[in-house]
Amino acid sequence: MTVESRPLDPDLLAILRDVGKERIRDLATQVDRTQEFSRELWELLCELGLPTMPFVDEEAGHDGSFRAYVEGIEEVASHGACAALYSGPTVQVATAIDRFGTPEQKERWGQGLISGGLLGAWSFTEPQTGSDPQQIQTWARRDGDEWVITGSKMFTSFAPHADVALVFAKTSERRLGAFLVDTTDPGWQPGPPIKMLAFGGQGTAPVSIDVRVPASALLGAEDGGFDIMVGTESEAKVRASAITIGIGRRALEEAATYALGREHRGEPIGQKFPTIQGILGEMAAQVDGARAVVHAAAEAVDRRDPNLKVIAASTRIVCARMAREVTSLAMQVCGAYGFTQEMVLERLYREGKFYEVGQGVIELQKMIVGKDVLKRYGGK
Repeated sequence: MTVESRPLDPDLLAILRDVGKERIRDLATQVDRTQEFSRELWELLCELGLPTMPFVDEEAGHDGSFRAYVEGIEEVASHGACAALYSGPTVQVATAIDRFGTPEQKERWGQGLISGGLLGAWSFTEPQTGSDPQQIQTWARRDGDEWVITGSKMFTSFAPHADVALVFAKTSERRLGAFLVDTTDPGWQPGPPIKMLAFGGQGTAPVSIDVRVPASALLGAEDGGFDIMVGTESEAKVRASAITIGIGRRALEEAATYALGREHRGEPIGQKFPTIQGILGEMAAQVDGARAVVHAAAEAVDRRDPNLKVIAASTRIVCARMAREVTSLAMQVCGAYGFTQEMVLERLYREGKFYEVGQGVIELQKMIVGKDVLKRYGGK
């Protein structure tokens, strides 16, 4: 079902901007330094309605526009990229339930996830097989009216904190299923959170799984896990790309502010040196160009474009490169001061690299787009 694609309400955008400056910036800095999950930050994001924005929720006043959601994500990310990432797994699990779930699953888990009352975890990646669905080693075996799920997962965000996890497991040698697992089950055993170069504080951890769940825990068909993963992953890539816009935008803000405040023989370096102006111009052009690509991709999400997989991969390529290059250029403006923890730039520099590596390496996105190019021109 398509929805009307529309920008974020200006009043809500203003609220996000004000709260971002007043509270999110400090909380994001704390999360980055301690690498500990912040319940205060999560509850604040829920109060702001961020997890609800992609969904139709009359009570919350949201009409379900993904375009509006990515604008909200960008604004939050400009104050703290880790804050913008906090809603990601919950939204992805909620989207899977919204599209593939039964009325019972929507009532038990979906409504709470969409409202922000519950926290979700996406449990797909494994220690030895990465994100290749063909090599998953976690198994789900039918036992009467139940499923017994056993295996190990890696890089599961919010593993120690989530209320429900969507666990992907083999239901046969060639089939993959997706299961909603109540994380209060003693068979859900997260390991110690992994220390990260950037985006720590999500409780990202390995998980040992040995649970018995009712038949009603199966989301979609027994062999529908791959379709569920593909059906939600493209949107996740567009959401991730919106986070990179926030990172790039903040890097530009920091660099421009430094260039206006740092003087050389009584004159701000940004006004005195054309080279600084050129760097800032390049940064602004890259951020603005990437934002336009994200908005176009978000509109493709809203209209359920059949080529969304390729559009999302292409968007990730453009935006990941922008984040890495823009944060690096900001370092050139700020010099050695940018490497100090007195400036937020050193964090932005670490975050700017993440999306060339995380959530599907950039080389994989290039392959997806490249195969589409060959298909497009193959008949000529």
